[in-house]
Amino acid sequence: MQDSKILSLEQVSKYFYTSSGFFSHGKHFAALDNVSLGVAAGSSIGIVGESGSGKTTIARLMCSIYKADKGRVLYDGKEISALSKREKQEYVKNVQMVFQDPDNTLNPKLTIKSALSDGIKKYITKDKDEIQEKLNQLMEMVGLPYEYLERYSHEFSGGQRQRISIARALSINPKVIIADEPVSSLDVSVQAQILNLMKALQKNGITLILISHSLAVVSNLCENIAVMQKGKLEEYGNTLEVLSNPKSEYTKNLLASSSYTVIKNN
Repeated sequence: MQDSKILSLEQVSKYFYTSSGFFSHGKHFAALDNVSLGVAAGSSIGIVGESGSGKTTIARLMCSIYKADKGRVLYDGKEISALSKREKQEYVKNVQMVFQDPDNTLNPKLTIKSALSDGIKKYITKDKDEIQEKLNQLMEMVGLPYEYLERYSHEFSGGQRQRISIARALSINPKVIIADEPVSSLDVSVQAQILNLMKALQKNGITLILISHSLAVVSNLCENIAVMQKGKLEEYGNTLEVLSNPKSEYTKNLLASSSYTVIKNN
């Protein structure tokens, strides 16, 4: 991987252990097998594949939820596991994940104001006026009224909770957003709103790593693409080039079953 990559995997493998029952031995399987890919600062990559392809494992390795069993995960050219305490704090601040289910990041006992303020106080400022100004900016950015700050997560629709989850990720001014299937559980009209928000983030210089099963979504948002199948990297490169001239039969099959060509021609 080139040094210009802000986040990258170098020959990474990740194994999980499955149990086959009380009287039988389990076995290891490779969720990732010798995968190398990365994303440059300010750029975007979509990681696509069917369930079990390893795409979510990549996301969780990149944000240090998982640790690689082989190979290296690098942030700004440095191996994550070897970062100093100060560098680790910067990494945690700068690499934020948006999950498919926003309830994974929103505490139902906290108001939205409290949920968004925690990171601001820790990483940005403790000044009350500055915090309020930042909160107002975040709500405007995700298209929600300021008065919603006093509400709790259960008072919102799924699409609104996902916007709040994105606002929470943005609250500490990260450099990288890793979005794991952020629209797959939402209505089509709400999906479009979230995807438009993702586009706006890119225009503001945010590096985007998008995990998706949808070639249409990735082709609309991401400069580069990585196609995964059963833990292996099938194809990797410029999105338009890969999807216009796929080398892998697996990629060809994904294209045949998707609406990518409609998106590309619009």
